[in-house]
Amino acid sequence: MSAQDPNAPPPEVEATLSRLSQYRNVRGVMVLARSHIVGDTPHPSRPGDAGIVQTTGTVFEGEGGAKYAGAVEMIVLSTGAAIAECEEGDELRLMRIRTKRHELIITPDEKYVLVVLQDPGQ
Repeated sequence: MSAQDPNAPPPEVEATLSRLSQYRNVRGVMVLARSHIVGDTPHPSRPGDAGIVQTTGTVFEGEGGAKYAGAVEMIVLSTGAAIAECEEGDELRLMRIRTKRHELIITPDEKYVLVVLQDPGQ
């Protein structure tokens, strides 16, 4: 990403992605732009418009990355809305979702969403 890109993450993000990717359980790391989420509706069905800023790991390459990005956007929006409804002024900071195969760690921020996909049992 160029320095002129409004969605470009700060330079230290590259080092953080590299460091996270070094853990043996980590299959991929992805950074999504929060500005991609317009209103209350994510747009995962639009090809090439998944809000992906940067990725590491083959699991997030191509169509797989777009699928995960769309799913994460919907999860962040719905969970954030539920939290705000339950406790006014509260907001989502970190989420861990474990499936039979993987674990997703999702960390929303004001401008970005960090997603780490790892194998939980190794």
